[in-house]
Amino acid sequence: MSDQLGLLLSNRLLASSNEFFIVSAQPDDDSGKPHARRIDAMARHFGSTSGAQNRGSLNRSQNRNRNRNRNRNRNRNRNRNRNRNRNRNRNRNDVNGMFEPSAPILSPWRERERLHARIADWIDLPLPPPPNNAELREQCVELLRKQQLLQTDAESIRRDEIIRELDLELSGYLWPLGIDENGSYPETETLFLMVADLCEEVGLRYKSRFNLLRPTMLEPRIRPYVPNPSHASYPSNHSFLSFSIAFLFSRVYPEHPGIGSLILSARRIAENREWGGVHYAADTKAGHDLARLFVPILEDVLREQMLRAQSEWL
Repeated sequence: MSDQLGLLLSNRLLASSNEFFIVSAQPDDDSGKPHARRIDAMARHFGSTSGAQNRGSLNRSQNRNRNRNRNRNRNRNRNRNRNRNRNRNRNRNDVNGMFEPSAPILSPWRERERLHARIADWIDLPLPPPPNNAELREQCVELLRKQQLLQTDAESIRRDEIIRELDLELSGYLWPLGIDENGSYPETETLFLMVADLCEEVGLRYKSRFNLLRPTMLEPRIRPYVPNPSHASYPSNHSFLSFSIAFLFSRVYPEHPGIGSLILSARRIAENREWGGVHYAADTKAGHDLARLFVPILEDVLREQMLRAQSEWL
């Protein structure tokens, strides 16, 4: 102990937060500068009591900081989750200023059973076959023209529509009816979703029957604006379901002043697939004609949902 005290008297003792250093009064190298040595043993010897107190205080402070950080993180996570939920709702309701359905529906299994029970009435509707290759090549010339026009500033809105309409969303069918707030006509929205669900199955059966190649297979210069679907081209399912929605709603509420605008919007959605380079004009017409033939069957299959939708307007 006396040796250590003598060392302290002849040297300066420096302390950092957890370590002790002795700065020698005499330089021990050729630089002429005092030399600092860490003395962990002396730190443990001289600072055992106060060090324990400091460590206890430090631990308590660290624990408080950890708790504060945990609380901050919890609050941040809560805020992030709230913001995510707000953004999900905002994005679900607003797609480039237009609205999507409030929530996805379960598969309409009752209506699908009715559809299958009447399969003999719709499996062989008198839809004419697609044009021959010579006529389709003529239609490809028009697709090439639209392909060039699509890149102009005048068609910027159409480009956005083509992307948005890749997947099913109801904005193009809701705004013509004056539905500008999501969830305000839930039964009408549900009816439209049911129509789309059932039309998809029926349309794919007719596509399989005619098995028409996509325009890019006939005219390689066509560069689709969106990916080519994996199934056949004729008829266009976008056209089929769009006109089916328009024609069926005209039976739900024939007096609605927006019926004309709804049919025009359905046509634009259908023709946007031509502008996107994935359908011939013949596909669009076939979808329209198939909707005309199929809607009487659809009216029977969806009669309860049609009445529920009608009650929102009367």
